[in-house]
Amino acid sequence: MSLFKRSSVALLFSVALMGSEVLGSAAQTDPSVTLVPVQVHTVAVSRCGPPTLSTAGTNCQGFDAREVREKSDIFVVGYENDKDLAEKHVLQVVAVFDLGTAHPASGTVLRGASLHYGEGSTTRRSAGGDSEYGILPTCNSGLGVPTGEWDGRTDAIVQTKPAGTAGVSPATTGDYGAWDVTPQVNEWLASGRPQGTLVMRGDDESLDIHDQAMCLSYVFDLNLTVEFGPQP
Repeated sequence: MSLFKRSSVALLFSVALMGSEVLGSAAQTDPSVTLVPVQVHTVAVSRCGPPTLSTAGTNCQGFDAREVREKSDIFVVGYENDKDLAEKHVLQVVAVFDLGTAHPASGTVLRGASLHYGEGSTTRRSAGGDSEYGILPTCNSGLGVPTGEWDGRTDAIVQTKPAGTAGVSPATTGDYGAWDVTPQVNEWLASGRPQGTLVMRGDDESLDIHDQAMCLSYVFDLNLTVEFGPQP
């Protein structure tokens, strides 16, 4: 090999090394990680009418998500009132994330964290019983964290307090939405928690029956994206 060729090869090798060092440095100082839930479930509680208002042998006729609770790819959040049947159903979506891989590397700090989700469909009904159709706003109107450790039950509503958020981009039917949960994730990481639990909530979680009002959203593809940047 001529001197010119050897020099050219050496130069290209040096440039390649420099490029890999730059890329490696960027990967270490500006990484992100996307976490999928280690557990995610629809949880629900129902208030059923007296036997005289229900089909023989059936306790509740309304939508209580019994079948959906067993699914691992679609979940429901919201509520259904039915004054005629004297029934009420309240549903939440509970997602548990393992934070083991979400801690910042040396020289980096948390830059942002977002809970993303897709919305397959939404069903709404007014208090007077009129159904709404088309592209509808999500029923996932609140985000909470459990006030205690969630015991994994799907037949009881999780008691929550508001999650630490810094904004929200609500989904609509057939679209994706996101909650900015940077304050909440920062709190979890600072306290050294191994896991974090988020609860999607509707805006009616009482078991009081409010006429015929209903709002139910089917959500899927939940994930938590955590981003880090260089330490100032």
